[in-house]
Amino acid sequence: MSNDLTERLRALTTHAESEDQIVIALDFGTTFSGIAYAFSNPGKKPEVNPILDWPGLEGHRQPKVPTLIAYDPDDPTRFKWGGQVDWRSDAVQGVKLLLDPDQPKPVYLPTGNIKSELKKLPKDPVDVAADFIGAIYHHALAKIESAGVKDYFDFCQKQFILSVPAVWSDKAKDRTLRAAKKAGIHPVTLIKEPEAAALYTLHLHERALNVGDAFLVCDAGGGTVDLITYEITSLAPALELAEVVPGSGGMAGSLGLNKRFTEAVQNVVGDEQWIMLKKSVGWSKAMDEFDKVIKLAFRGDVEEDFFVSFPQAKLEDDPDENLVGNCWTMTGQDVQAIFDPLVNDVLRLIDDQVNRALIKRQGKGGFGSSQYLKTQIEKAVPDVQVIQPDDAWAAIVKGAVLSRMPQQATVVSTQAVRHYGVAAWCKLEPAIDKGMPTKFFPNDNSTRVRRNTWYIYAGEDLKRDQTIKFPFHRHVDANNHTDEDFEFHDKLLSSDNTLPPTHPDYDTKVNCTLVTNVADVDKSLFKLKDGSDGNTYYQIQFDLVISTNAANMRFSLEIDGKEMGCVDARYE
Repeated sequence: MSNDLTERLRALTTHAESEDQIVIALDFGTTFSGIAYAFSNPGKKPEVNPILDWPGLEGHRQPKVPTLIAYDPDDPTRFKWGGQVDWRSDAVQGVKLLLDPDQPKPVYLPTGNIKSELKKLPKDPVDVAADFIGAIYHHALAKIESAGVKDYFDFCQKQFILSVPAVWSDKAKDRTLRAAKKAGIHPVTLIKEPEAAALYTLHLHERALNVGDAFLVCDAGGGTVDLITYEITSLAPALELAEVVPGSGGMAGSLGLNKRFTEAVQNVVGDEQWIMLKKSVGWSKAMDEFDKVIKLAFRGDVEEDFFVSFPQAKLEDDPDENLVGNCWTMTGQDVQAIFDPLVNDVLRLIDDQVNRALIKRQGKGGFGSSQYLKTQIEKAVPDVQVIQPDDAWAAIVKGAVLSRMPQQATVVSTQAVRHYGVAAWCKLEPAIDKGMPTKFFPNDNSTRVRRNTWYIYAGEDLKRDQTIKFPFHRHVDANNHTDEDFEFHDKLLSSDNTLPPTHPDYDTKVNCTLVTNVADVDKSLFKLKDGSDGNTYYQIQFDLVISTNAANMRFSLEIDGKEMGCVDARYE
């Protein structure tokens, strides 16, 4: 055996035996992204460290970097990212939202064509996301190793955590996982962004808590706003939380403010001047001023003016629009008009959660750093305390790290946001199947109809340490078959209706296709049965097992209680 191979095997053995771990969390955001890490040493309190130094942002130490990527027009394998991207670059913005293009868009946001946005990309959105995630991940690894802990870093077992919006569809979660895998991050655990924010806030604020206390987390970020209400279920040996009602949210993030500001500027300068302005450094400076200063400073005072400069723009003066000398004087009413549709949407979401659950509420996130949003929430629900952590910008990525640390607060159960089930050929029951198409099955001489069976109901309490099993029955000709006959395709259905439909219809959506393969399973485990057509059939009975211990569902297959075979969930 070569010395090189011996050393590699020794390193792998040491790694497997190590109890020390490093948890690396990535908050892939719509407008900004960040990475944090912590070493989990037995008996030691974890210290969460965010990455603060980023390429192109030298001199600025901050826990997040702009989620921007600009490709070389002649070589799509080369690109700039984050702080390296300047106003001259034709950058891809908000690619995260393109991972979930079916997410409903609020009417108050400027209209956009998803298909045209996708066509502008040099690659598939998953590949663009993978390029950006890979860039910040490898930068973070270099920073961790340069901190003087490379040998220890290599020694530790590694856990990867990736945060996703609570309102994300299962398809979008799958796309996010695919992007992470392409970026070299695998295996990875998903965590809901408001869950991570809650864990960090409870870690930060050592307050008197009692079993039964409830609080609402409002994660107002760059692209989405997520809300989940939690209840304290246990204080010792570690704090445990449970979701009270299903999470809710929408596309009311701070990127919407930027889009409405852009629309407002276009209205002020006119379409003709806008064509030239949007390509200039003047527009870059103006957007920077709104994004980093005005959004954070505005507190709802309509008498306060804000000044937006467009250096070197050569705009025509228009006193009626308060545009003089390449400077637009925004009145407080102008700013309020940009904010209010989004703020009112957030208040509506909060009111819905409060009415369904109640009591304590904690606001955090990108848009959550807005003082105006905090003020409006306090006015809307004056008898509820609003907490806005000083380090709200890094709350999600730090909370994601803490979620994998021992003796930290954990979420022990969640609430199903929709119904999940399958449609199967069930024996005809005239009372409930009247008028439905039927099919005859010769293996058991029965007439059957397609009927939905729901195994998870919206609002159902899903314990993190439990699994949900869907029983399946299949028949395969025992004397005339190929391996392909032991691959079964079943559609996992979902419904957002209050009452789930009995039969497949327009209220039932296909969530994904589950491809189950038992070709390699010992055939002696399958019972034999003679069919009415004279053929002998394998009776294959198995359970499709769903685990909900992370933000996404994980699938496996069991026969007689033992995991075997394989399951592939296909969302495309």
